[in-house]
Amino acid sequence: MHLDAYLSRSRHGIFYFRWPLPKRHDCDKRTSLRLSLRTRCPKLAGQLARHLASCGDALRHRRGPSNMRHDELRVLIHKYFKKALSTQLDRLGAEGPVSELELAPYQTSQALAEASEEDFWDILQPDGTDAYLRQFCEASGIPQSEAIDNPARVLREYKLAYRDMLKAWEAHRLSLDTYEYTRAVDITELDEPVSRNGTIGTLQQAIDAYVQENKHIGTWRAATFAKKEASLGLLTEVLGSDRIMTSITKQDAQAVKRILLELPANRHKIAATRELSLHEAVEVEGVQKITPVTVDGYISVFQSFFDWAERNGYAAEKLFTGMRLGKSASKGAPKRKAFEQKALEAVFREITQNHIGLVKTDSHKWASLIGIFAGARLNEICQLQVADIQREDGIWFFNLMDEGDSNKRFKSDAAIRKVPLHKELLRLGLLDFHALRMQHGDKRMFPDYKHCIKNGYGRALGRWFNVTLTPALGIKSKHHVFHGLRHTMISRLAQAGIEEPIYQSIVGHERQGVTQQVYNRQGYTLAQLKAAIDLFAV
Repeated sequence: MHLDAYLSRSRHGIFYFRWPLPKRHDCDKRTSLRLSLRTRCPKLAGQLARHLASCGDALRHRRGPSNMRHDELRVLIHKYFKKALSTQLDRLGAEGPVSELELAPYQTSQALAEASEEDFWDILQPDGTDAYLRQFCEASGIPQSEAIDNPARVLREYKLAYRDMLKAWEAHRLSLDTYEYTRAVDITELDEPVSRNGTIGTLQQAIDAYVQENKHIGTWRAATFAKKEASLGLLTEVLGSDRIMTSITKQDAQAVKRILLELPANRHKIAATRELSLHEAVEVEGVQKITPVTVDGYISVFQSFFDWAERNGYAAEKLFTGMRLGKSASKGAPKRKAFEQKALEAVFREITQNHIGLVKTDSHKWASLIGIFAGARLNEICQLQVADIQREDGIWFFNLMDEGDSNKRFKSDAAIRKVPLHKELLRLGLLDFHALRMQHGDKRMFPDYKHCIKNGYGRALGRWFNVTLTPALGIKSKHHVFHGLRHTMISRLAQAGIEEPIYQSIVGHERQGVTQQVYNRQGYTLAQLKAAIDLFAV
């Protein structure tokens, strides 16, 4: 341990201990904790720093909050070891059974994998796990933040996956010493499983092709991939990754749904189920189950996958269609509501007058005001470019379009729209702020909001509004969040008698019905939208 990195001395000769804090996200700046040791004695300062550094190491290796779901982590670790296992099995297939001499290292590894976690890593990495963990995260696609924030979790899952990979290898090795004659022959095993389009037709191979295609055409945002793969990973747990696609039936889909309805929430985290297989976990009583909304989320992913599989010749039929719980799933789900009037007034007053001093930047002020008076989504606001504020026929408007920045993201085609500037934004001086940005040569309205693959541009503003502003104003609740401003706009316009298709056009919801989708495809004029949005008032 190099204490020089942790110690600094003030101009008065007092020693300070400095401890680097892990970044919670790639977009965050590196920060440190600085603590006075209240001594000028180098020896005593060294002793105190050594103790504090050891405490810091212990805390760092405890499980901390993570941006990564546990099932997403398991999917990546499983893929890594599955690839390693495939390489070893391919070698057995090519060269045949291993000799006693070659078997010895495998047996040693198997014994090590059954040891305690502490002994496992002490033997495998006697000099510490930090460097190895970083290398493993890079090789497996796990974010480096997991190695910093949750090393204990990654190390634990690594050991479990490593152990079970060796068990699978051993089972396959032993199978080479026997021939099976008594088991009934499945007709699907008589020929190599091939789908109608000539590709290998196992479930895992179809999933791999499905994910790769969506990556290639950019259908999913980066943050969506891990969640999709985690959901499909559960499907392989239930049906088996080597299950032939054409043999999967509607009865199998019903069996999957039954398991989902009994699936414990956070089954890989809670003590009662984290060591159990999927089929064992669903039998555990007295644990909280996943919500109906989560069940529908899984089924939606499965339905989309099998729709694709049927179109591309992997599956004989579309499955999971019509199996979602639907309205019954949303009955118990919490509904987002509009801001209460007093809460909205408190937010508006602080943002415009800054009595408490919570508004630290122009971006805090103007991005929040746009949220109040435009009903736009968080990321739509934070990704605004200077060129997106335009004028047409005397009306100023936000031209929300996917041009000018490759990082721009919109939820749907309906989200690409024109939103007139509310009269209050004009009164408060948004155009002056816009002109100032132009004078400075800025391309973006809020350049201090950095882009993250997972959260787009909106993470910093969302955290400030939800974690700093509303608690300080004494109005924090599950409804008083940034997205609640959008619900407030919708509610107020509906209460003002504005027709639904008009306020749907303002907030970027798809307009429903033949009349709107066929006969009114061009939508409403800026003048119509301007007259509607100006009816909103704080």
